[in-house]
Amino acid sequence: PYVGRGGWSWYTGAAAWMHRAAVESIFGLRLGARDLHFRPCLPRAWPQASLVLRRDGRSLHFLLVRGVDAPASAGASLQPATVLRPGELLAWAALAPGRHHFHIPLDT
Repeated sequence: PYVGRGGWSWYTGAAAWMHRAAVESIFGLRLGARDLHFRPCLPRAWPQASLVLRRDGRSLHFLLVRGVDAPASAGASLQPATVLRPGELLAWAALAPGRHHFHIPLDT
C-alpha cells in the first residue's frame, strides 16, 4: 500500500547525510574550516563531473575532467581556471570573495 512513497529516511536529516556521503566519497571532497582538497573516485564511465561550493561570499566552481586535455575541455565558461591536482590543498578561506574556477585533471 506504500508504493511510490518515501520512507522516513527521505524526510528526515538522513537525506542530507546521504548526499554528503555521496559527495565526499565520489568527489573525494574533504572540506575543512579554512581549506579543502579532493581525492576523487569517479566511476570510469564519467568523463567529467562538476561541483559548486558556496561559502563565506565565495563561489568555488570545480570541474573534474578525465584525460590529458582536461583544462582544454573545460569550456569557455570556466576560463580562466586554476589547475588543482588531486590531493593538493586549497586554502579557500584566503581567496578573495567572488567566483573562482578550478580544473582538477584525473588520470584516465
